[in-house]
Amino acid sequence: MPITLAQLIREARLRAGDMTQRELASLAGTSMENITSIENGRNKNPSPEIISGLANALDISVEDIFHAIAGTLNRLPWERVSDLDLKDPELELMFRQVDSLLIGEARERVKAFIRFTLDEERKRKRREIEEGKKT
Repeated sequence: MPITLAQLIREARLRAGDMTQRELASLAGTSMENITSIENGRNKNPSPEIISGLANALDISVEDIFHAIAGTLNRLPWERVSDLDLKDPELELMFRQVDSLLIGEARERVKAFIRFTLDEERKRKRREIEEGKKT
């Protein structure tokens, strides 16, 4: 069953450190009413500006948002692993080695570190966006 735009945006928002709708609206440059409307499925075709803002704020691709709008997104972006094609070959090799070599607690430590690092980067990115809007 395809992932809807409402599902994609809500799941991505919650995955980004339990971000509120108000925080997402601010980061995406739109109103909280627009975010609520999108997440409740009332606005199924937001403007290109909102789509771009959502993609930047949620760290997801514009293409994934368009696929959700078209009803052709079959997996959430963070659930896809078979299409691992990173810009950094060393990083790609490391991810593949973690997947094939580590088990149990070692694997969980790596995943916890990656989650922590990504959460910190998302927070930093949000702060930069917020500071940019204040000036």
